[in-house]
Amino acid sequence: MLLFILFYILVIPICVLLHEIGHGLGVVSLSKSDVHIYLGKRNKENKENFSIGRLHFHIVWSYVGFAYWKGNLNKSQRIGALAGGPVMSLLLVFIFGLIAFLVPQGDLRLFFLGATYLNLSMFFFTIFPMTYPRWMGSLNGHPSDGLQLLRLLRK
Repeated sequence: MLLFILFYILVIPICVLLHEIGHGLGVVSLSKSDVHIYLGKRNKENKENFSIGRLHFHIVWSYVGFAYWKGNLNKSQRIGALAGGPVMSLLLVFIFGLIAFLVPQGDLRLFFLGATYLNLSMFFFTIFPMTYPRWMGSLNGHPSDGLQLLRLLRK
């Protein structure tokens, strides 16, 4: 039961944050732009908590996140920035999957398998080209990373 509670309180928000950090790493590695990483809504109430280099973190514990960068990125930089989140989620699938494979049977293995499936679903929900529906809460009306990539590649 404790692992179940920890999963919902810690693992989901941290995996969302890591997905957004993936976008941020794509930006800072390919450009000179600063990136604002939001866990929670991107609004004036979500103030910057801290920064690490050019990554500026705005953390309100939540299950949604956003990455925002200023400045004009060229096409290849935008592709790297948009792909960074899904790539991070896919990397987490392999990391958590490996850990789940290595730990003994039991609750801990189920915990890491849950994290594996969470990140796999995050990967597919973000890479699939779509506009998020109303039932996805704060993401309602936003284009997925995959849709933004598809639009960019068609230009």
